Amino acid sequence: MTNNTLKVVKNPSLLTIGIAESISGIGDWITMLAIFAILVFRGGGGVTQSSGVFLCGLVPTLVLSPFAGALCDRFDRKKLMILSQIVSGVVVSGLIFANNIYLIYALLALQAASMSVMTPARQSSIPLLVAPEDLTTANAFLTQLSSLVKIFAPMLAGLILSLVSPHTAIILDVISFALSALMLTRLKALPPIKRQEAVRNPLIVAPDLRTWFASTFTQNPFWKTMKETVSLQMLFLAGFFSIFVIVGFDVLAAVFFRDTLKETESFYGLAIGLVGVGSLLSTLFLMLKKRSPRPWQDAVAGIALLSIIPLSLTLASSIHKAELARIVTLAACFVGGMGNGLLHVQISTLLQSFTPSHLLGEASGLLQSTMVTGQLLGTLLTPLLVPGVLSTGIFCLISFIALSVLVTVLVVQLSRNPEQFSLPTQEA
Repeated sequence: MTNNTLKVVKNPSLLTIGIAESISGIGDWITMLAIFAILVFRGGGGVTQSSGVFLCGLVPTLVLSPFAGALCDRFDRKKLMILSQIVSGVVVSGLIFANNIYLIYALLALQAASMSVMTPARQSSIPLLVAPEDLTTANAFLTQLSSLVKIFAPMLAGLILSLVSPHTAIILDVISFALSALMLTRLKALPPIKRQEAVRNPLIVAPDLRTWFASTFTQNPFWKTMKETVSLQMLFLAGFFSIFVIVGFDVLAAVFFRDTLKETESFYGLAIGLVGVGSLLSTLFLMLKKRSPRPWQDAVAGIALLSIIPLSLTLASSIHKAELARIVTLAACFVGGMGNGLLHVQISTLLQSFTPSHLLGEASGLLQSTMVTGQLLGTLLTPLLVPGVLSTGIFCLISFIALSVLVTVLVVQLSRNPEQFSLPTQEA
């Protein structure tokens, strides 16, 4: 590990954010598997119930992320992150007593609303903590911690759910939010960067709807930056379509594992854990190489590797030997995880590099909303198409082809306009 990498990893504020997110992330995985245990594995639910869980997390995030991002450009991000964790813990505590499916959905939606501020707050804070040339290393480090959580948390959740009831397990998530909020109090203040054009953000204050619409879509400084920056346009496009296509796996996985592979939530946890292992290795690669001057190439490679997951489900659904189908699925989760790590890190690096610092909160919120739109559309379409119109295998094959087309489009754009995709100097 180079001295520069060690310097980034030892950054106290970066460590604090990473540990705080990891703690709450472990709790979130326990709750997620507990909910799936209640509704799908033990409750006999199907794709509709699985989709409902994801929709409750997606819709509030879609609506609120732009506003949450704009808040991050106006208020101290440390306070926003702490508040997000506290409110989430209070809301999740209601799941401990919830048995009605609609109450469960409502509480999940409220938690998603409170958490919608966390990603843009963290995303816009990183350039305040490290130098521009260290953004890839910092993002890779945070993704590594997330990958470690993805590896061990599902396995831990499976173990816990084998010992206690799902409702009891959720108590641990409430505790995790409290610990995360406590950790975040150690951060230094992270006030917004003052710029004249950012003093009055139309996403926060507008006298009427007409003025809000006009200022948001015609006069807003971020949209001017977006219009002039081809790399940002392609970044939002890549984020939307990669999520839109791959979300089918998230929706179908639990039911596919149960009905096709004849497995339980423990196998589901193992598969998610292998995604985390792959992501961990790819982000370790990004951290250890001296610099990453070509983040777009890394992101494109990530999408290509991610496409292996839907391809594997196509193959697994046609393999008559259950053991071989399981091996193919688990191997693809590992390879897809490597792609997920590359894509996740470099999307953050590209957004932080091409967006002016005083607009980064808004940009982060809008990117989160854009990617959630892709998730939402995929979540709604998947149960409509599978199994009524398309078999799982055919649906996954179409998903693989769609991701391959996205990779081709990005490669062509990078080849034709290399100067527009090279990293600029980050604004101070």
